[in-house]
Amino acid sequence: MSAEVKYLDIPDKSENDKKLYKTLLLSNGLHALIVSDPSPIPHDGFTSSSESSAEDEELSGEAETGSSTTETSSENASSTSTSASAKTSESDSEEGDEKLAACAVLIDYGSFSEPRKYQGLAHFLEHMIFMGSEKYPEENAFDAHVKKCGGFTNANTDCEDTLFYFEVAETHLDSSLDYFTALMKQPLMKQEAMQRERCSVESEFQQIAQDDETRRDQLLASLATESYPHGTFSWGNMKSLKENVNDDELHKLLHEIRMDHYGANRMYICLQARLPIEDLESLVVRHFADIPSSGVSGPTFAQYNFRDAFREEFYREVFFVKPVENECKLELTWVLPPMLQYYRSKPDHFLSYLLGYEGKGSLCAYLRRRLWGLQLYAGVDENGFDQNSMYSLFNICIFLTDEGFKHIDEVLAATFAYVKLFADCGSLQEVYEEQQRIEETGFRFQAQRPAFDNVQDLVVYTKYFPPKDILTGKELYYEFNEEQLLVLIRLLNEFRFNLMITSKTKYEDVSYDKQEKWFGTEYTSIPMPEKWKKLWDESKPMPDLFLPTPNRFVSQDFRLFWHEQGKPEVPVAPKKLLKTDTCELWFRLDDKYELPEAFMYFHFISPLQRESAKNDALGALYEHLVKFQVCEELYPAITAGLYYQFNASEKGLVLKVSGYNEKLHLIVDAITQGMINAQTSLDDFIVDAFLKYQRKTFFNTLIKPRALNRDIRLSVLEHIRWPMIEKYKCLNDITLADVKEFACKFPQQLYVQALIQGNYTEESAHNVMNSVLTRLNCQPIKDRHFVEDRTVQLPQGSHYIRCHALNEQDTNTVITNFYQIGPSTVRMESILDLLMMFVEEPLFDHLRTKEQLGYHVGATVRINYGIAGYSIMVNSQETKTTARYVEERIEVFRGKMLQILDQMSQEDYDHTCDSLIKLKMVADMALSSEVTRNWDEILNENYMFDRRRKQIEVLRVLSKNEIVAFLLDNEITNLRKLSVQVIGHRPFGMPEPVAAPIVPGSEPAGGGDEDAMAQEDGALSNGDYTEDDVVMKDAGAGNDELFTALANKLNVVFIPQEGDATTIVDITDFKENLHVYPTMKTDVDDASRTARIEDALSNA
Repeated sequence: MSAEVKYLDIPDKSENDKKLYKTLLLSNGLHALIVSDPSPIPHDGFTSSSESSAEDEELSGEAETGSSTTETSSENASSTSTSASAKTSESDSEEGDEKLAACAVLIDYGSFSEPRKYQGLAHFLEHMIFMGSEKYPEENAFDAHVKKCGGFTNANTDCEDTLFYFEVAETHLDSSLDYFTALMKQPLMKQEAMQRERCSVESEFQQIAQDDETRRDQLLASLATESYPHGTFSWGNMKSLKENVNDDELHKLLHEIRMDHYGANRMYICLQARLPIEDLESLVVRHFADIPSSGVSGPTFAQYNFRDAFREEFYREVFFVKPVENECKLELTWVLPPMLQYYRSKPDHFLSYLLGYEGKGSLCAYLRRRLWGLQLYAGVDENGFDQNSMYSLFNICIFLTDEGFKHIDEVLAATFAYVKLFADCGSLQEVYEEQQRIEETGFRFQAQRPAFDNVQDLVVYTKYFPPKDILTGKELYYEFNEEQLLVLIRLLNEFRFNLMITSKTKYEDVSYDKQEKWFGTEYTSIPMPEKWKKLWDESKPMPDLFLPTPNRFVSQDFRLFWHEQGKPEVPVAPKKLLKTDTCELWFRLDDKYELPEAFMYFHFISPLQRESAKNDALGALYEHLVKFQVCEELYPAITAGLYYQFNASEKGLVLKVSGYNEKLHLIVDAITQGMINAQTSLDDFIVDAFLKYQRKTFFNTLIKPRALNRDIRLSVLEHIRWPMIEKYKCLNDITLADVKEFACKFPQQLYVQALIQGNYTEESAHNVMNSVLTRLNCQPIKDRHFVEDRTVQLPQGSHYIRCHALNEQDTNTVITNFYQIGPSTVRMESILDLLMMFVEEPLFDHLRTKEQLGYHVGATVRINYGIAGYSIMVNSQETKTTARYVEERIEVFRGKMLQILDQMSQEDYDHTCDSLIKLKMVADMALSSEVTRNWDEILNENYMFDRRRKQIEVLRVLSKNEIVAFLLDNEITNLRKLSVQVIGHRPFGMPEPVAAPIVPGSEPAGGGDEDAMAQEDGALSNGDYTEDDVVMKDAGAGNDELFTALANKLNVVFIPQEGDATTIVDITDFKENLHVYPTMKTDVDDASRTARIEDALSNA
């Protein structure tokens, strides 16, 4: 082995990092970092999976997590499609002692290197690589193998690199590497697969086509200097890869590029597992050493000077951009030299800290106090367009209020003064060294990360940092280098930056008379106004703007209380320290992770929000007003390694505080005091600003099809839930008096759920809880009707609810078919988890790969307030196929689910079941994961802290016949389906797409479903609703008053189906006479539970 491998420097690591590292250079030129994790796995008395939500919408007050319900919603979503992995049944351990192996491969080829004639080719090549290999010719064979083992695989293309990565159980690592490296050695990339993958690339493009940040990057790319590589359209779509393209030539070119640029000499790999480091080295050599070197050197961009990267208009003109979302922001973007060369002193990171600071004396604080801007970000983004080998884009982005937009001259004057402050303030070494110490402490006490996350970062660092600095290069401020810092400060003090204003409201008399080629972004540009040049030239120091003062939140005490107490045996479940009519407090001293960190979670339960949609909207406002009270005071805590989240929930507010334990209580004190003080400082000016902010927040969520789909689904399923559109409408009627009244009432009647876990003591936990209760002085909730979590029982049969996407430019159609089963038990959860694992790969293969219905497809287990079900979701485009056809194909596939299971061999069944068992035995890598599981159990009042162990007990004895019988019985006697369809838009005049050909072996949907869907033609046309319905295409076409008038008409109108009782057109009417399940807690005993539910329903 030594003849084939050259050993490079071993990376420096943290003193608490028990992993072993090696960096290798193989004879074929491949660089490898191997990571062996021999550290003892934290004992976990309960097994745990690493499931996560299949939805990643940014919904106000919602966050879906794992296999228990969310903290702020009814819903729990667990999805095998985003789960970690699994292993074989060689071990009978039930101690949560499993870990996952992961591998990442970075190819030194990205979109900057693709031929300009075929824009998006690098991304297209990434897709084509997965389409089978000489050794394993089935398309998606690698993906199917990994998923069969409960694993996950993905890839992404950046500007200079392409990254492939997967995770899988250690037992299956060898075989998975064999499948994977076969793709790297001899991928098939057949010509007949090209059209399908072009469709996939097109679908992926359509999913981000309405994203304002992506559109902004492409607009900047259009300003690149001619012949500079960053002027490309890196996403690619059908237009760039199909129009005027000869498929024979394209197919040939794909193989040529793969041969030239996917050679071993252009590859970097990172492999992490719990295996001995010698075994990992053997795996690397065995699987990667025979990948041929291409002999072609990697691209070099040294000839491109950062000062010439963009055309002069980039600097000389102001760009006004019309956004998709209702947002208003001011951006200043400087083009700097590549920052990677300065990684040891990190002047860009340091200036990002200074310019993005939000505490006293900062630009952000100055703007917030005047209600001109509520958010500010500064620095170099980590994506390849903003940071690469040619340049780095340093950006200051200020999200303006309406008042800020009106005072944009004053905002610019303050921004210019703050930028120039750092050139005139003398030495910054003292401030730098404080940040240096904070970063050193953070690196010293780094929590372990899952291998899957770790390898994705480390493989990039393997390429860009020397071997010795792979682990530290991104984390540490090695040294203060005043010369390098001054270079950047001087560049930032040149009047040579891009100024971009993004707003629905037009500035003065500008007209959006230009359109970016690929995304269609509307914009215009004018010469830099002389008054703004003058503001820069005459900028003077402002007394309200000054450097950060010493940080009082920096921790000094890193004692471990478990050690001080003699390392006592600690129960694996949290301990209930306190239970009264106003609170419950749970506590667990950490004995596993041995870090000086703690987590403090609080749920302030109130009946107010569920009383009315107006109160629910007031709850969201109250959240923002409390954060506004404390943000300036608490920002230093964030820079010191402490964190907090404060969000409105379905029935109250949730506070999460975490970080170094010494000063965590100060954050809790500040926020609870802010809850009391919020009403005292309010005036009409503040309330008006936050009403507009909340209005934009709701608006920007509602225009996202997936977010709207989810909101509609939960509004149907939950007994009391106010649709977001109703909350949006209520904002018009909220007054200062309303806000003050709500802020006064909220603390009066509360029930507080709390969990304090980590490096803390019982006495200190009691003290924190007592402090919270003393400040809030709350009384018990008198009427508990509004704090009970209940779900409606869907009627038997299929019901449909349809509406159009609220953005007429959005082609995306999102269809979620939800199938409600009934009260959840451990057995039912286990059956559904296993079912999702069985169907995950066939679902992907049929609906995405073969039928190309959409880029995103998924099957997900959902628990709504203790009521179990599952859903199948497809995100398609109405320009490609119709909603009715997609829904029909979902049902065709669902009809095959029992067949898939019934025809599965016993060997395959055992393998998949064992994979799920091992998945549920994956150890929590960090305290945060354990806390999340415990918190979910507390929020939902289940307190089944050993849920995973109970699920494993069920899975070990669960037979295939039992699952088939369960599903068959449910299908025949208990089918309760809700199809939620948010339908995208076709361009005006575009005919309805012709349905794609049925895949051989599939049958068309039959019976009444097909007939009902066939009636939908007229309802899906773009011209069926009136001005009083949703109007988005003209929003922003005029002045602010016009946009406000149009936004006031924003409405969700459900599409009727004449004569069809299965179509829902009014959610309230639909739910009025439905049974409502009693409050649910997960049970282990199926029979007794079912009997109780049936009794309850019969008495309803």
